[in-house]
Amino acid sequence: MKIQQPLLNASLAALFLTALMPTVAFAAKDQADVAADAASVSTDDMLDEEAPAPKAKAKAKKKSKSKTAKQGVSLKIDMLRAELGGFTENAAPDSDTYLNGAVSMKGQSGALEYGLGLRFDGHAQTGTPDYSRGKLDYTENYLRWRNPDLRITLGTQNLLWGRVDEIPPVDRLSRADLSRFVLDRLPDRRRAVPAVRLESFQGDFKIDAAWLPAFDPAVLPDARSVWHPVDTANGRILGLGTLALLPGMSLALGREDDHGSGGGGIRVTHTGGSFDYGLSLQRARQSVPYYQVALGFPSVTLTAVHPYSWVLGGELEAQLAGATWRLEATWSSDMPVTAPTTYAYRTEPATDLVMGVEFFPGDGETRVTLQLAGHKTHTDSAALDRTEFYSLNGELERTFVQGRWRGNLRFFNGLDQHDVYLNPKLTYLGIDQHEFFVAAHLFSGAEQTLSGFHKDHDMISVGWQAKF
Repeated sequence: MKIQQPLLNASLAALFLTALMPTVAFAAKDQADVAADAASVSTDDMLDEEAPAPKAKAKAKKKSKSKTAKQGVSLKIDMLRAELGGFTENAAPDSDTYLNGAVSMKGQSGALEYGLGLRFDGHAQTGTPDYSRGKLDYTENYLRWRNPDLRITLGTQNLLWGRVDEIPPVDRLSRADLSRFVLDRLPDRRRAVPAVRLESFQGDFKIDAAWLPAFDPAVLPDARSVWHPVDTANGRILGLGTLALLPGMSLALGREDDHGSGGGGIRVTHTGGSFDYGLSLQRARQSVPYYQVALGFPSVTLTAVHPYSWVLGGELEAQLAGATWRLEATWSSDMPVTAPTTYAYRTEPATDLVMGVEFFPGDGETRVTLQLAGHKTHTDSAALDRTEFYSLNGELERTFVQGRWRGNLRFFNGLDQHDVYLNPKLTYLGIDQHEFFVAAHLFSGAEQTLSGFHKDHDMISVGWQAKF
Protein backbone atom coordinates (compact mmCIF):
# COMPACT_ATOMS: atom_id res chain seq x y z
CA MET A 1 0.00 0.00 0.00
CA LYS A 2 1.46 3.37 -1.02
CA ILE A 3 1.28 5.72 1.96
CA GLN A 4 4.06 8.15 1.16
CA GLN A 5 1.99 10.68 -0.81
CA PRO A 6 -0.86 11.09 1.77
CA LEU A 7 1.67 11.48 4.58
CA LEU A 8 3.67 13.92 2.49
CA ASN A 9 0.59 16.04 1.77
CA ALA A 10 -0.33 16.07 5.45
CA SER A 11 3.21 17.10 6.40
CA LEU A 12 3.19 20.00 3.94
CA ALA A 13 -0.19 21.27 5.15
CA ALA A 14 0.74 20.99 8.82
CA LEU A 15 4.08 22.74 8.33
CA PHE A 16 2.43 25.59 6.44
CA LEU A 17 -0.32 26.12 9.01
CA THR A 18 1.99 25.91 12.00
CA ALA A 19 4.45 28.34 10.44
CA LEU A 20 1.70 30.98 10.55
CA MET A 21 1.09 30.55 14.26
CA PRO A 22 2.11 33.48 16.42
CA THR A 23 3.73 31.17 18.95
CA VAL A 24 6.83 30.92 16.76
CA ALA A 25 8.04 34.03 18.54
CA PHE A 26 7.81 33.17 22.20
CA ALA A 27 9.21 34.59 25.42
CA ALA A 28 11.43 32.73 27.84
CA LYS A 29 9.68 30.94 30.66
CA ASP A 30 10.26 31.65 34.33
CA GLN A 31 12.79 29.61 36.31
CA ALA A 32 10.21 27.23 37.77
CA ASP A 33 8.98 26.23 34.30
CA VAL A 34 12.56 25.73 33.10
CA ALA A 35 13.27 23.34 35.95
CA ALA A 36 10.08 21.37 35.29
CA ASP A 37 10.89 20.97 31.60
CA ALA A 38 14.46 19.86 32.29
CA ALA A 39 13.14 17.20 34.67
CA SER A 40 10.65 15.92 32.10
CA VAL A 41 13.31 15.39 29.43
CA SER A 42 15.84 13.71 31.67
CA THR A 43 13.92 10.42 31.80
CA ASP A 44 13.65 10.36 28.01
CA ASP A 45 17.37 10.82 27.49
CA MET A 46 18.43 8.55 30.35
CA LEU A 47 17.73 5.41 28.32
CA ASP A 48 17.99 6.74 24.77
CA GLU A 49 19.82 3.86 23.07
CA GLU A 50 19.50 4.87 19.43
CA ALA A 51 22.87 6.70 19.28
CA PRO A 52 25.55 3.99 19.52
CA ALA A 53 28.60 6.09 20.33
CA PRO A 54 28.90 7.29 23.97
CA LYS A 55 30.12 10.73 22.89
CA ALA A 56 27.12 11.14 20.60
CA LYS A 57 24.80 10.24 23.48
CA ALA A 58 26.27 12.93 25.70
CA LYS A 59 25.84 15.58 23.04
CA ALA A 60 22.24 14.53 22.34
CA LYS A 61 21.34 14.86 26.02
CA LYS A 62 22.73 18.35 26.23
CA LYS A 63 20.86 19.53 23.14
CA SER A 64 17.55 17.99 24.21
CA LYS A 65 17.59 19.79 27.55
CA SER A 66 18.29 23.14 25.96
CA LYS A 67 15.49 22.70 23.42
CA THR A 68 12.81 21.87 25.95
CA ALA A 69 13.72 24.74 28.25
CA LYS A 70 11.08 26.83 26.46
CA GLN A 71 7.43 26.31 25.61
CA GLY A 72 6.14 27.09 22.13
CA VAL A 73 7.30 26.21 18.62
CA SER A 74 10.73 26.01 17.02
CA LEU A 75 11.25 25.96 13.27
CA LYS A 76 14.66 25.10 11.86
CA ILE A 77 16.59 23.76 8.90
CA ASP A 78 18.04 20.43 9.97
CA MET A 79 20.32 19.64 7.06
CA LEU A 80 21.64 21.05 3.79
CA ARG A 81 23.94 18.99 1.62
CA ALA A 82 25.41 19.04 -1.89
CA GLU A 83 27.75 16.41 -3.32
CA LEU A 84 29.24 15.86 -6.76
CA GLY A 85 30.95 12.59 -7.66
CA GLY A 86 32.84 11.41 -10.70
CA PHE A 87 33.09 7.74 -11.69
CA THR A 88 36.60 6.54 -12.48
CA GLU A 89 35.75 3.45 -14.55
CA ASN A 90 34.99 3.57 -18.27
CA ALA A 91 32.10 1.11 -17.86
CA ALA A 92 30.29 3.50 -15.50
CA PRO A 93 28.43 6.75 -16.29
CA ASP A 94 30.25 10.06 -15.96
CA SER A 95 29.00 11.71 -12.76
CA ASP A 96 26.65 11.40 -9.81
CA THR A 97 25.10 14.45 -8.09
CA TYR A 98 23.21 14.52 -4.80
CA LEU A 99 21.29 17.35 -3.12
CA ASN A 100 19.56 17.04 0.25
CA GLY A 101 17.67 19.39 2.54
CA ALA A 102 15.48 18.83 5.60
CA VAL A 103 13.30 21.18 7.64
CA SER A 104 11.45 20.50 10.89
CA MET A 105 9.13 22.17 13.36
CA LYS A 106 8.71 21.03 16.95
CA GLY A 107 6.42 22.24 19.71
CA GLN A 108 5.49 21.44 23.26
CA SER A 109 2.63 22.27 25.59
CA GLY A 110 2.78 20.62 28.97
CA ALA A 111 2.87 16.84 28.57
CA LEU A 112 2.10 17.04 24.82
CA GLU A 113 4.71 17.41 22.09
CA TYR A 114 4.54 17.36 18.34
CA GLY A 115 6.97 17.28 15.47
CA LEU A 116 6.61 18.06 11.77
CA GLY A 117 9.24 17.49 9.14
CA LEU A 118 9.99 17.23 5.43
CA ARG A 119 13.05 16.42 3.37
CA PHE A 120 14.02 16.91 -0.26
CA ASP A 121 16.39 14.62 -2.16
CA GLY A 122 17.69 15.43 -5.61
CA HIS A 123 19.66 12.89 -7.66
CA ALA A 124 21.22 13.27 -11.09
CA GLN A 125 23.46 11.05 -13.19
CA THR A 126 25.23 12.03 -16.40
CA GLY A 127 26.59 9.73 -19.07
CA THR A 128 24.97 6.46 -20.11
CA PRO A 129 22.37 6.16 -18.78
CA ASP A 130 21.55 9.66 -17.55
CA TYR A 131 18.64 10.89 -15.46
CA SER A 132 17.63 13.51 -12.89
CA ARG A 133 15.03 13.22 -10.15
CA GLY A 134 13.78 15.30 -7.24
CA LYS A 135 11.61 13.86 -4.50
CA LEU A 136 9.94 15.03 -1.29
CA ASP A 137 9.54 12.68 1.65
CA TYR A 138 8.25 12.90 5.19
CA THR A 139 10.61 12.80 8.19
CA GLU A 140 9.28 12.81 11.76
CA ASN A 141 5.63 13.89 11.99
CA TYR A 142 4.21 12.86 15.33
CA LEU A 143 2.08 13.65 18.36
CA ARG A 144 3.59 12.55 21.67
CA TRP A 145 2.35 12.38 25.25
CA ARG A 146 4.88 11.88 28.00
CA ASN A 147 5.46 11.80 31.73
CA PRO A 148 8.60 10.80 33.66
CA ASP A 149 7.87 7.07 33.27
CA LEU A 150 5.97 6.76 29.99
CA ARG A 151 6.07 8.06 26.44
CA ILE A 152 3.43 7.36 23.77
CA THR A 153 4.11 8.51 20.18
CA LEU A 154 1.74 8.41 17.19
CA GLY A 155 2.95 9.22 13.69
CA THR A 156 6.05 8.86 11.55
CA GLN A 157 9.19 8.52 13.65
CA ASN A 158 12.74 7.20 13.65
CA LEU A 159 12.77 3.62 14.90
CA LEU A 160 16.31 2.25 14.87
CA TRP A 161 16.76 -0.64 17.30
CA GLY A 162 20.13 -2.21 17.94
CA ARG A 163 23.58 -1.32 19.30
CA VAL A 164 26.19 -2.04 16.62
CA ASP A 165 27.12 0.68 14.15
CA GLU A 166 26.72 -0.58 10.58
CA ILE A 167 24.68 -3.78 10.28
CA PRO A 168 22.55 -4.26 13.43
CA PRO A 169 20.54 -7.49 12.93
CA VAL A 170 17.99 -6.34 15.55
CA ASP A 171 17.07 -3.37 13.33
CA ARG A 172 14.04 -4.82 11.48
CA LEU A 173 11.30 -2.19 11.83
CA SER A 174 13.05 0.85 10.34
CA ARG A 175 12.71 1.93 6.69
CA ALA A 176 15.94 1.49 4.73
CA ASP A 177 17.24 4.19 2.40
CA LEU A 178 18.91 2.49 -0.59
CA SER A 179 19.00 5.59 -2.78
CA ARG A 180 22.81 5.83 -2.37
CA PHE A 181 23.60 2.18 -1.59
CA VAL A 182 26.14 2.26 1.33
CA LEU A 183 27.79 5.60 0.50
CA ASP A 184 26.49 7.09 3.78
CA ARG A 185 26.73 5.92 7.37
CA LEU A 186 23.91 3.90 8.93
CA PRO A 187 21.80 6.76 10.47
CA ASP A 188 21.70 8.46 7.05
CA ARG A 189 20.54 5.19 5.46
CA ARG A 190 17.36 5.05 7.54
CA ARG A 191 14.05 6.93 7.15
CA ALA A 192 11.13 7.52 9.49
CA VAL A 193 8.28 4.98 9.54
CA PRO A 194 4.57 5.35 10.42
CA ALA A 195 4.21 3.77 13.85
CA VAL A 196 2.36 3.64 17.14
CA ARG A 197 5.01 3.45 19.85
CA LEU A 198 4.97 3.04 23.62
CA GLU A 199 8.11 3.47 25.72
CA SER A 200 7.98 2.69 29.42
CA PHE A 201 10.84 3.41 31.86
CA GLN A 202 10.91 1.18 34.94
CA GLY A 203 14.05 1.83 36.95
CA ASP A 204 16.98 0.44 34.94
CA PHE A 205 14.63 -1.20 32.43
CA LYS A 206 13.06 0.23 29.30
CA ILE A 207 10.15 -1.45 27.51
CA ASP A 208 9.81 -0.32 23.90
CA ALA A 209 6.80 -1.57 21.92
CA ALA A 210 5.96 -0.49 18.36
CA TRP A 211 3.34 -1.33 15.74
CA LEU A 212 3.52 -0.23 12.10
CA PRO A 213 -0.10 -0.01 10.89
CA ALA A 214 0.92 0.62 7.28
CA PHE A 215 3.98 -0.60 5.40
CA ASP A 216 6.22 1.83 3.55
CA PRO A 217 9.06 -0.06 1.78
CA ALA A 218 12.68 0.95 1.42
CA VAL A 219 13.52 4.07 -0.57
CA LEU A 220 15.01 2.96 -3.89
CA PRO A 221 17.09 4.92 -6.39
CA ASP A 222 15.87 5.56 -9.89
CA ALA A 223 15.85 2.40 -12.02
CA ARG A 224 18.53 3.99 -14.25
CA SER A 225 20.87 4.71 -11.33
CA VAL A 226 24.01 2.61 -10.90
CA TRP A 227 23.00 2.22 -7.24
CA HIS A 228 19.75 0.36 -8.06
CA PRO A 229 19.84 -3.29 -6.87
CA VAL A 230 18.80 -4.57 -10.30
CA ASP A 231 20.91 -4.12 -13.44
CA THR A 232 18.33 -4.84 -16.13
CA ALA A 233 20.78 -4.11 -18.97
CA ASN A 234 23.13 -6.95 -17.94
CA GLY A 235 20.64 -9.29 -16.24
CA ARG A 236 22.09 -8.90 -12.74
CA ILE A 237 20.40 -8.82 -9.33
CA LEU A 238 22.24 -7.71 -6.21
CA GLY A 239 22.89 -10.77 -4.06
CA LEU A 240 21.98 -13.30 -6.78
CA GLY A 241 24.48 -12.36 -9.46
CA THR A 242 23.89 -12.69 -13.21
CA LEU A 243 20.90 -14.83 -14.20
CA ALA A 244 21.42 -17.50 -16.86
CA LEU A 245 19.06 -16.10 -19.50
CA LEU A 246 18.61 -17.42 -23.01
CA PRO A 247 19.64 -15.19 -25.95
CA GLY A 248 17.01 -12.54 -26.59
CA MET A 249 15.68 -12.58 -23.03
CA SER A 250 15.90 -9.60 -20.67
CA LEU A 251 14.98 -8.52 -17.13
CA ALA A 252 11.99 -6.28 -16.49
CA LEU A 253 10.95 -4.71 -13.17
CA GLY A 254 7.36 -5.53 -12.32
CA ARG A 255 5.09 -4.44 -9.51
CA GLU A 256 6.01 -4.20 -5.82
CA ASP A 257 4.10 -6.26 -3.27
CA ASP A 258 3.92 -3.59 -0.55
CA HIS A 259 0.33 -3.84 0.73
CA GLY A 260 -0.59 -4.51 4.36
CA SER A 261 1.01 -3.49 7.63
CA GLY A 262 4.68 -3.27 8.53
CA GLY A 263 4.47 -5.56 11.54
CA GLY A 264 5.55 -4.74 15.06
CA GLY A 265 7.66 -5.79 17.99
CA ILE A 266 8.69 -5.35 21.59
CA ARG A 267 12.17 -4.72 22.98
CA VAL A 268 13.18 -4.82 26.65
CA THR A 269 16.56 -3.34 27.57
CA HIS A 270 18.45 -2.93 30.82
CA THR A 271 21.02 -0.20 31.46
CA GLY A 272 23.29 -0.16 34.50
CA GLY A 273 25.58 -2.50 36.36
CA SER A 274 28.58 -4.16 34.75
CA PHE A 275 26.87 -4.53 31.35
CA ASP A 276 23.73 -3.56 29.44
CA TYR A 277 21.53 -6.12 27.73
CA GLY A 278 18.31 -6.47 25.81
CA LEU A 279 15.84 -8.94 24.32
CA SER A 280 13.40 -8.36 21.47
CA LEU A 281 10.65 -10.19 19.63
CA GLN A 282 9.41 -8.87 16.29
CA ARG A 283 6.94 -9.86 13.63
CA ALA A 284 8.77 -7.78 11.06
CA ARG A 285 8.46 -7.17 7.36
CA GLN A 286 11.64 -6.91 5.30
CA SER A 287 12.10 -3.28 4.25
CA VAL A 288 14.70 -4.06 1.57
CA PRO A 289 13.02 -5.62 -1.48
CA TYR A 290 13.74 -9.20 -2.46
CA TYR A 291 13.15 -9.88 -6.15
CA GLN A 292 10.99 -12.86 -7.00
CA VAL A 293 11.76 -14.15 -10.51
CA ALA A 294 8.93 -15.05 -12.90
CA LEU A 295 10.17 -16.73 -16.08
CA GLY A 296 8.73 -15.55 -19.37
CA PHE A 297 9.73 -14.68 -22.91
CA PRO A 298 11.14 -12.34 -23.96
CA SER A 299 11.10 -10.68 -20.52
CA VAL A 300 11.81 -12.23 -17.14
CA THR A 301 9.69 -10.23 -14.67
CA LEU A 302 10.92 -9.33 -11.21
CA THR A 303 8.42 -8.72 -8.40
CA ALA A 304 9.72 -6.89 -5.33
CA VAL A 305 8.45 -8.77 -2.28
CA HIS A 306 8.76 -7.96 1.43
CA PRO A 307 8.14 -11.18 3.40
CA TYR A 308 7.13 -11.24 7.06
CA SER A 309 9.39 -13.01 9.53
CA TRP A 310 9.43 -13.74 13.23
CA VAL A 311 12.67 -12.34 14.65
CA LEU A 312 14.01 -13.19 18.10
CA GLY A 313 16.96 -11.03 19.12
CA GLY A 314 19.42 -10.59 21.96
CA GLU A 315 22.02 -7.89 22.60
CA LEU A 316 24.83 -7.07 25.04
CA GLU A 317 27.02 -4.04 25.68
CA ALA A 318 29.85 -3.68 28.19
CA GLN A 319 32.74 -1.38 29.07
CA LEU A 320 35.88 -3.50 29.45
CA ALA A 321 39.61 -2.76 29.16
CA GLY A 322 39.01 0.83 28.06
CA ALA A 323 36.71 -0.17 25.18
CA THR A 324 32.99 -0.54 24.48
CA TRP A 325 32.05 -4.08 23.42
CA ARG A 326 28.76 -4.81 21.66
CA LEU A 327 27.03 -7.99 20.52
CA GLU A 328 23.78 -8.70 18.68
CA ALA A 329 22.31 -12.03 17.62
CA THR A 330 19.02 -12.87 15.91
CA TRP A 331 17.07 -15.88 14.69
CA SER A 332 14.66 -15.28 11.79
CA SER A 333 11.91 -17.64 10.70
CA ASP A 334 11.64 -16.62 7.02
CA MET A 335 14.69 -15.61 5.00
CA PRO A 336 13.90 -15.46 1.24
CA VAL A 337 15.98 -17.55 -1.17
CA THR A 338 15.78 -18.49 -4.86
CA ALA A 339 16.33 -21.97 -6.30
CA PRO A 340 18.79 -22.36 -9.18
CA THR A 341 17.54 -23.30 -12.66
CA THR A 342 13.81 -22.99 -11.85
CA TYR A 343 14.18 -19.69 -9.93
CA ALA A 344 11.49 -20.86 -7.49
CA TYR A 345 11.03 -18.62 -4.45
CA ARG A 346 10.88 -19.92 -0.87
CA THR A 347 11.79 -18.87 2.68
CA GLU A 348 14.06 -20.58 5.20
CA PRO A 349 15.13 -19.89 8.82
CA ALA A 350 18.35 -17.92 9.37
CA THR A 351 20.67 -16.70 12.11
CA ASP A 352 22.82 -13.56 12.31
CA LEU A 353 25.60 -12.64 14.74
CA VAL A 354 27.54 -9.37 14.99
CA MET A 355 30.29 -8.65 17.54
CA GLY A 356 31.82 -5.17 17.73
CA VAL A 357 34.29 -3.08 19.70
CA GLU A 358 34.86 0.67 19.87
CA PHE A 359 37.86 2.33 21.53
CA PHE A 360 39.88 5.55 21.57
CA PRO A 361 43.62 4.73 21.52
CA GLY A 362 46.42 7.14 22.37
CA ASP A 363 45.40 10.73 23.05
CA GLY A 364 41.69 10.13 22.52
CA GLU A 365 41.52 11.99 19.20
CA THR A 366 41.37 8.69 17.32
CA ARG A 367 38.28 6.47 17.28
CA VAL A 368 38.39 2.87 16.09
CA THR A 369 35.29 0.73 15.46
CA LEU A 370 35.54 -2.92 14.40
CA GLN A 371 32.71 -5.40 13.76
CA LEU A 372 32.78 -9.09 12.93
CA ALA A 373 29.56 -10.32 11.31
CA GLY A 374 28.26 -13.71 10.26
CA HIS A 375 25.08 -14.93 8.54
CA LYS A 376 23.73 -18.42 7.87
CA THR A 377 20.53 -19.44 6.12
CA HIS A 378 19.54 -22.92 7.29
CA THR A 379 18.51 -24.84 4.19
CA ASP A 380 19.06 -28.34 2.84
CA SER A 381 18.24 -27.36 -0.75
CA ALA A 382 20.38 -25.50 -3.24
CA ALA A 383 19.95 -21.73 -3.59
CA LEU A 384 21.32 -19.00 -5.81
CA ASP A 385 21.76 -16.82 -2.76
CA ARG A 386 24.82 -16.85 -0.54
CA THR A 387 23.48 -18.87 2.38
CA GLU A 388 26.55 -18.34 4.55
CA PHE A 389 28.97 -15.44 4.71
CA TYR A 390 31.30 -13.65 7.12
CA SER A 391 32.77 -10.17 7.11
CA LEU A 392 34.87 -7.66 9.02
CA ASN A 393 33.88 -4.00 8.83
CA GLY A 394 34.65 -0.86 10.74
CA GLU A 395 35.80 2.74 10.80
CA LEU A 396 38.96 4.62 11.77
CA GLU A 397 38.53 8.32 12.54
CA ARG A 398 40.90 11.03 13.79
CA THR A 399 40.67 14.80 14.22
CA PHE A 400 43.75 17.03 13.96
CA VAL A 401 44.89 20.68 13.71
CA GLN A 402 42.90 21.67 16.82
CA GLY A 403 39.83 19.84 15.57
CA ARG A 404 39.58 21.75 12.28
CA TRP A 405 40.20 18.64 10.17
CA ARG A 406 38.90 15.09 10.39
CA GLY A 407 40.11 12.06 8.50
CA ASN A 408 38.26 8.77 8.52
CA LEU A 409 38.16 5.45 6.72
CA ARG A 410 35.09 3.21 6.54
CA PHE A 411 35.77 -0.29 5.26
CA PHE A 412 34.08 -3.62 4.61
CA ASN A 413 36.00 -6.84 3.98
CA GLY A 414 34.47 -10.22 3.20
CA LEU A 415 36.15 -13.13 4.96
CA ASP A 416 34.74 -16.05 2.98
CA GLN A 417 34.75 -14.42 -0.48
CA HIS A 418 36.57 -11.45 -1.99
CA ASP A 419 34.36 -8.47 -1.10
CA VAL A 420 36.07 -5.14 -0.34
CA TYR A 421 34.63 -1.64 0.07
CA LEU A 422 36.85 1.31 1.08
CA ASN A 423 35.59 4.81 1.87
CA PRO A 424 38.42 7.22 2.81
CA LYS A 425 37.22 10.75 3.59
CA LEU A 426 38.86 14.05 4.55
CA THR A 427 36.66 16.77 6.08
CA TYR A 428 37.33 20.43 6.92
CA LEU A 429 35.46 21.52 10.08
CA GLY A 430 36.89 25.02 10.56
CA ILE A 431 33.58 26.84 9.92
CA ASP A 432 30.98 26.32 12.64
CA GLN A 433 28.13 23.96 11.59
CA HIS A 434 29.62 23.50 8.10
CA GLU A 435 31.67 20.65 6.66
CA PHE A 436 33.58 20.51 3.37
CA PHE A 437 34.81 17.09 2.31
CA VAL A 438 36.47 14.98 -0.35
CA ALA A 439 35.83 11.23 -0.36
CA ALA A 440 36.39 8.09 -2.39
CA HIS A 441 34.21 4.99 -2.76
CA LEU A 442 36.14 1.95 -3.98
CA PHE A 443 34.61 -1.47 -4.71
CA SER A 444 36.10 -4.87 -5.51
CA GLY A 445 34.57 -8.31 -5.12
CA ALA A 446 33.29 -11.60 -6.48
CA GLU A 447 30.16 -11.84 -8.61
CA GLN A 448 27.55 -12.38 -5.89
CA THR A 449 28.98 -9.99 -3.31
CA LEU A 450 27.84 -6.42 -2.68
CA SER A 451 31.14 -4.89 -3.78
CA GLY A 452 31.35 -7.25 -6.76
CA PHE A 453 28.01 -5.94 -8.01
CA HIS A 454 29.48 -2.40 -7.94
CA LYS A 455 33.07 -3.20 -8.98
CA ASP A 456 32.79 -0.82 -11.97
CA HIS A 457 31.39 2.05 -9.87
CA ASP A 458 34.46 3.47 -8.11
CA MET A 459 33.83 7.17 -7.45
CA ILE A 460 35.61 10.28 -6.16
CA SER A 461 33.35 12.97 -4.70
CA VAL A 462 33.52 16.45 -3.19
CA GLY A 463 30.79 18.00 -1.11
CA TRP A 464 29.48 20.36 1.52
CA GLN A 465 26.97 19.89 4.27
CA ALA A 466 25.60 21.97 7.12
CA LYS A 467 23.72 20.83 10.22
CA PHE A 468 21.93 23.36 12.40
